[in-house]
Amino acid sequence: MHKVDIKCSMHVEKVPGGEIKESCILGRVIVNKDVIHPKMHHRIENLHIILLDCPLEYKKSKSQTNIEIMREGNWSCVLEIEEEQI
Repeated sequence: MHKVDIKCSMHVEKVPGGEIKESCILGRVIVNKDVIHPKMHHRIENLHIILLDCPLEYKKSKSQTNIEIMREGNWSCVLEIEEEQI
């Protein structure tokens, strides 16, 4: 069994209003993120979360590719190839 240090793994936030008897422990994770684009999802269900104990670096590609698609059916093929490359 893996032991978890609760002090490092838990965040307690005080929310104004209400009474102590209305407090509870939630059996889930709540992530608070500002919506920076109108097309961003406001609610995400069944997501997967990874907890890392090391830095995560993302290097943006320096190249850009322009693709001209003549038929709508080719779009799904382009997306599949892109997913394979990533």
